[in-house]
Amino acid sequence: MPVIQSNLSYVVKRYPDHRDNILQFFKENQNYQTICEDYRKCLEAHQHWNESGSKEASARREEYATLLGELEAEIIQNINEFYNT
Repeated sequence: MPVIQSNLSYVVKRYPDHRDNILQFFKENQNYQTICEDYRKCLEAHQHWNESGSKEASARREEYATLLGELEAEIIQNINEFYNT
């Protein structure tokens, strides 16, 4: 799967009700593409630390969970702002 589709699939999977808006905005906005890429990378890192048994895993899980929350808020905020203007 190409990286762009992968970035997009993670976001659409998280917000299926916003699929059409996400797809349209992704096509039109380079910054949004970057946010979606960051979201994919963060989610993958969070999953990695969830599976890790290392001493630092708990702290890393918390860090990435916080980052995921921030990125999710930014994803939805961007979509809402774009379609409410």
